[in-house]
Amino acid sequence: MGSEFAQNDEWSESAGLQWYLMQYGEHSGVAEMLSQLNEIYRKTPSLWQKDTSSEGFTWLVNNDAGANVLAFARWDDNGEPLVSITNFSPMPHERYQLSFPMIGTWSEVFNTDSIQFGGSGFTNSAISITDGGHVSASVRIPPLATVWFKRS
Repeated sequence: MGSEFAQNDEWSESAGLQWYLMQYGEHSGVAEMLSQLNEIYRKTPSLWQKDTSSEGFTWLVNNDAGANVLAFARWDDNGEPLVSITNFSPMPHERYQLSFPMIGTWSEVFNTDSIQFGGSGFTNSAISITDGGHVSASVRIPPLATVWFKRS
C-alpha cells in the first residue's frame, strides 16, 4: 500500500498512507504512470489475450548485454503486436536499431520517461516501416526506462 504513488515509508497499520506526498511531482508522476498503465492494459488485448500461450510472446532482443537492452512483442488473437523495449542502462540510446515484427506505422503508446511521469521527455516520433525485407528502425530509448510501441 502506498506503492501506487511511491510512498517513502513502509506501510504501517498504525499510520495512514502518506497522501500528502502527491503534491510532489515525483510522487504524482508515479500515480499518473500507474493510472495510464491500467488504462492501456484494459485497451490492449495483446497484453493479456495470450498470456498462457507461447504464441503470445516473441523475443526481439534478448542478448544485448552491452547495451543493457531487452525487447519483445506481445500478440493478441488478431495477430496485432505490442512492442516493449527496456533500457536497463543509465545511458540513453539515441539510435538503437530495433527489429519490429511487421511493417506499418508504429507509435509510442507508453514511455516511463514521459515528462508527465516526472521523466526527461526522451520520446519517439511515429516510425514508418515500409520495406518488408528490412523490418527495423532506429528508436530512442531513455535511460532506465521502458517504451511501448503499437501499430497505428
